[in-house]
Amino acid sequence: MRRITIASLALMGAASLAPAALADGREPGSLLVYPTVQSQLGVPAVFNVVSVTNTNRLGSGETDVHFEYVNVKAAGTPFLFADCVIADRVETLTPADTLSVLTSCHNGGASIAEPTVGYLVVSAMNPNEIDTYWSFNHLIGSEQVVSAAGGMYSLNAIPFLSAQADGADTDADQDGRRDFDGTEYEGIADELYIDSYVGALGGNLVLLSLTGGEYLTNVSFIIYNDDEFQLSAQYSFSCWTNTPLADISGFFTDLGLKTTVNDARELDITCDGLGDLETGWAIVRPTTALSITSANIANPAVLGALVNDVNPMFKNGRLLWESATKQFNGAFPN
Repeated sequence: MRRITIASLALMGAASLAPAALADGREPGSLLVYPTVQSQLGVPAVFNVVSVTNTNRLGSGETDVHFEYVNVKAAGTPFLFADCVIADRVETLTPADTLSVLTSCHNGGASIAEPTVGYLVVSAMNPNEIDTYWSFNHLIGSEQVVSAAGGMYSLNAIPFLSAQADGADTDADQDGRRDFDGTEYEGIADELYIDSYVGALGGNLVLLSLTGGEYLTNVSFIIYNDDEFQLSAQYSFSCWTNTPLADISGFFTDLGLKTTVNDARELDITCDGLGDLETGWAIVRPTTALSITSANIANPAVLGALVNDVNPMFKNGRLLWESATKQFNGAFPN
């Protein structure tokens, strides 16, 4: 008899983090996006530390950094807009400086009653001018998430370079926003990829939209099982979402994948040549951003990550892979 233990699944979940963390060769930027952060005052269930580092080691390489926590209170239905409120503060990084903050202390929108969730944007600002974002492609960052039970994972921030000259104001069109248009900041990936998933492990998909304000963002999924069998799914959200994969489609579960034509040899975790668990991968393709009061927007800008926060002992997380093709209609605040 072949037995698949909970410990085996947990070890696989932890191991799935390592390749993404080691292979993530990103460049410093002028703006960093942390796709998921958690905060709670009092006795938090999660210890979430955000770090940002100034890699400029020159004597004149000081910068301010603007932390903007987008705190999200989900609506009761995806067809109502989520309540997304920004809490912000400014810090200063001297040359070769690094700053780490506990989000529960640093996020002004944190609550005692319940965890505050959402995402974080950190932007370089000119320390010699008021409210001026500037080209300072020297910022790197990451976050670490640790549960009270000892489970932990880390995620790199997603960096965006500015195309402006070093030290120049990035707000080229003077609209008060940071535009991911290839002029102010580099564009956002046209497609995202879940490089692999194990149906039995579950996990949550984090998505955030940087196109439109009160818009409903529609996303299409092209899903492949371990035998190249193509499946599909649709999902809609506003602002930011942290949604179990199983709620998006049954094809993200082991049971759902077993209903498809699949490879009988994958995934073998008992080393007997027979498949024990079902696996797959997926393309995440943003299609439209829908508005009640404004024109709809095609091909919205979306960022994402895959996390597992359900089991406090065996947490894991990784950024989604990104296409080389970019689109240029993203902005923050949007």
